[in-house]
Amino acid sequence: MASFNANVISKTFAVLRAFTDVQMEWGVHELSRHLNIPASSLHRMLKMLKDEHVLQISPISGKYQFGPEMVRMAAIISVDVDIKKAAKPCMKRLSTTFNESVYLTQYHPQHKKLSFIDCVNSPKPLQYVLEMGVLQPVHIAASGKSILAFLEEKEIAAVLELEGVAEGRKDELYKEIVRIREQGYCMTTNERKQGALSIGAPIFDAAKKVIGSMIYTIPENRFDMREKEAIVKQVMQETGNISYALGYRQDLNVTANL
Repeated sequence: MASFNANVISKTFAVLRAFTDVQMEWGVHELSRHLNIPASSLHRMLKMLKDEHVLQISPISGKYQFGPEMVRMAAIISVDVDIKKAAKPCMKRLSTTFNESVYLTQYHPQHKKLSFIDCVNSPKPLQYVLEMGVLQPVHIAASGKSILAFLEEKEIAAVLELEGVAEGRKDELYKEIVRIREQGYCMTTNERKQGALSIGAPIFDAAKKVIGSMIYTIPENRFDMREKEAIVKQVMQETGNISYALGYRQDLNVTANL
């Protein structure tokens, strides 16, 4: 009996993930094919979720979609899940793996600047300390450029205008933006802190907007280029984990055209 219940629970979560991760509306037979669950069994599960108001039938399409109870629960959860809470275990894993400092930033669109909001310090005596909570430019260093590259075109232009970036420098930044978008991360040296090397990647929310970044930072003279691939891979994995915890699903192109 216990294994049967576990199986039902597992299938129920598979149903809910199909609505969150793939598409927002499903007919019984197309969802049955997608999940490889018999239509008769699936119909009973969908009816149960409808009875609990987790799902409802769209009056327009006649397909199942999320109901008011699911919307209510999601709203409560989203209020309680903030970027720092979602990021902390990921930051600790990255710092522990490479024994270097890891910083979390948040983008503030009303100011068009970022601030460092959390960190996990390196156990090593020589490390670079970044000031917490202070508004800083977004067009500088891996912490900022990994955010800047994924903002909308108008927002990028507004940021550069606010910072008074010269036309020649704008051209250089737009070239960097293209490269960052293509590779999904940014690596810089001697930009926000002299002698510091940073590798950062963006963090997205459920609305597919970039809201911050996470960076691995190390004194430049301590960096071993042979470790770059492994560091980049984990930085991108962990920022992906944070984004996923915040509700981001990579089913649409998040980049904007320049």
